[in-house]
Amino acid sequence: MNPRRLAKLLDGFPPVMAWRAVEAGTHPGDPDRQFSAAARRTDVHEVGERHERLGVQVLVPDERDYPSSLVGDPGAPAVLFALGDPTVLEGGPRVAIVGTRSATPYGRQVASELAGAIAAEGVTVVSGLAAGIDAAAHAGCLRSAQSAWAPPAAVVGTGLDFVYPPSNRELWAQVAARGVILSESALGTKPHPGVFPARNRIIAALSDVVVVVESHRHGGALYTAEAAARRSVPVCVVPGSVHSRASEGTNALLVDGCIPVRDAEDVMVALSLVRAGKNLCRIRTTRRTAARPGWAQSQAGSADRSDDPAPPAGAGANDGDSEPVYAAASPLTAPQRALLDAVDDTPTAFETILIRTDLSIAAAAEACDQLVEQGILRAGAGWWSTA
Repeated sequence: MNPRRLAKLLDGFPPVMAWRAVEAGTHPGDPDRQFSAAARRTDVHEVGERHERLGVQVLVPDERDYPSSLVGDPGAPAVLFALGDPTVLEGGPRVAIVGTRSATPYGRQVASELAGAIAAEGVTVVSGLAAGIDAAAHAGCLRSAQSAWAPPAAVVGTGLDFVYPPSNRELWAQVAARGVILSESALGTKPHPGVFPARNRIIAALSDVVVVVESHRHGGALYTAEAAARRSVPVCVVPGSVHSRASEGTNALLVDGCIPVRDAEDVMVALSLVRAGKNLCRIRTTRRTAARPGWAQSQAGSADRSDDPAPPAGAGANDGDSEPVYAAASPLTAPQRALLDAVDDTPTAFETILIRTDLSIAAAAEACDQLVEQGILRAGAGWWSTA
């Protein structure tokens, strides 16, 4: 069961009621009873005991220790699993440091130095515990034990009983012992492509500032940058060599107006301005990166809502229960039709679209861009509505 389907099952249902309805085969979100047999075979108490034996906490919204920065987020996980102390995410500033798994020595050194320096200033470093930049950032954070040192936080894509990559086993244990590791994946979940882009939205939502150190043209860190832009979280970027493939994505973000950072002092300045309520996302550019279609639009729009007002209520609405008629230049594809069914005539957040459609992030983003180009949808600061 993926996070989007879980969110559908919990929409309007308390968890216990949702479970019982799925088990009985009467839940409207599971009309084909896809999960009822598995639910009946599941011993809920045994599952709970398994988590307790592994030291894994189960966090749900509106209960103690669920991260407050996720409350109200359109992509907030319906459940989080935690190893360590989730309260390290409360109160203090948080900076995500993300980047490519195929990092260069330059990228690893910069990530380590940045993380160590800002952790020494009392800033919680958030990353994904992946190979490359993520691992270097967490290692640098753990090496720093100065003054106001802040413990690290990680968001992983696998179950918390499955260390990935295996080479990070020692680092994984150190982060859990001194900070916290979070996941929305159930125990036993192994790595697969879908879990990593999804977890990146959690990294962005937990952070006051996102720093991208190195990213290839189609690097996964760009998902984190886009998720941050949709939440008006400033994206800072470490410049890289124009001859380095590992910096193609990051340098494209700089061209699109992201904030360049040279050292920890630049990150701390950006962070202090954010915490003071200053707007750092005021970007004026029409260029779009080759890495992620629509990046410039979402980053520019997230900056200043006064320049990108929401459409008036009812704009583009049809006059009753009949299906809206869309004047498409060509027949709509299945993803486009699913997306249109998910978008309201008032602003609809991207995370809401994902939950309603079960489309992948890439497929939904592509369909949004295509429908905007055809004049069928309107786009704003992380929202879409019918035109």
